Amino acid sequence: MKKRRVALALAGGGARGVAHIGAIEELERQGFEIAAVSGTSMGALVGGVYASGHLEAFREWMCKLDRYRVFSLVDFALSSEGLVKGDRVIRAMQRMVPDVRIEELDIPFAAVAADMLTGREVVLDSGGLYDAIRASISIPSVFRPVHRDGMVLIDGGTVNPLPVNRVRREPGDLLVAVDVSAPFGADPVLRSRLSVNYYKMLVASSQIMQQHITQLMCRICPPDVRVELPADSYGMFEFYRSKELVEAGRRATRTALERYFADHSDAESSAAAVSSPA
Repeated sequence: MKKRRVALALAGGGARGVAHIGAIEELERQGFEIAAVSGTSMGALVGGVYASGHLEAFREWMCKLDRYRVFSLVDFALSSEGLVKGDRVIRAMQRMVPDVRIEELDIPFAAVAADMLTGREVVLDSGGLYDAIRASISIPSVFRPVHRDGMVLIDGGTVNPLPVNRVRREPGDLLVAVDVSAPFGADPVLRSRLSVNYYKMLVASSQIMQQHITQLMCRICPPDVRVELPADSYGMFEFYRSKELVEAGRRATRTALERYFADHSDAESSAAAVSSPA
C-alpha cells in the first residue's frame, strides 16, 4: 500500500520543540511518508536534523541531557548582541550530525529567520544546514544574531512562528502543522495566581504575539492536521525534560490524527448518505 505523503511544518518554542521528535516518530509509525519539512527556530533544528537522516542519534543525545549537561552547552558571550554565542551547542551537534548543504538533502527543507535590519522574513532553503539552523534559532537578546550577506538574522518566530506556507507541498500531500507554542492550556484563574517577574512578562508577551501570528497564518494556509502543545505546558529551557517532551509530542500527534480520521470518516459517511438513492 502506498504511503500517504506529508508536508510537515514545525513551530518554534524552545525546549518544547523536542516534542517534534515524537510527532515525527508518530507520523512514521502510522505509515505516513514525510516528503518535505519547514521549520522555525527549534522546529528548524529538529526538522533539519530529520531531513539529514540523523534524527535517531539526535533523539538519544537529547534524552541524555540533564540540568548540568544543558548548562555546559551554554557559552556566555561578552556582547551587547546576546547573552549566548550558540557556537558550543552547534559544535556538539556537528559531532553526531555532519553539516551538509540543504539542496543536497533527500528531503526538501526550509528554515525561517528574520532580518532585523529590514523586518523581512528570510527563507533559508539552500547553503549550509547549520548556518540556516543557527540563524533560525537566534532568539533576540539570548543568542547572538547571525550576520550574513548584509543581513542581521534573528529567530524566525518573530515573523513566521509556524511556517505552513514555506514547506514544499505537492498535490495530494497532507499538510501537517506541529505547534508547540499553542494557546495556553491552564485555567486563566490559575495562571493569574502565578508570580510574575520581568522574565515571565517577556516570555509570555512573546508567546502571545507568536500565537496570534500563527492563527492568522493558519487561516491563510490551513493545515489538514494541526498538532498542538500549549505554550505553558513546558518551559523554554527545560531541555532536561526531553524524554517527557518526546512522549508529549507523540501523544499530541496521535490525538490530532484521531481527530482528523474521525472528521473525514464522518464526512465520507455523510457524502455516501446524500448520494444514495432514496
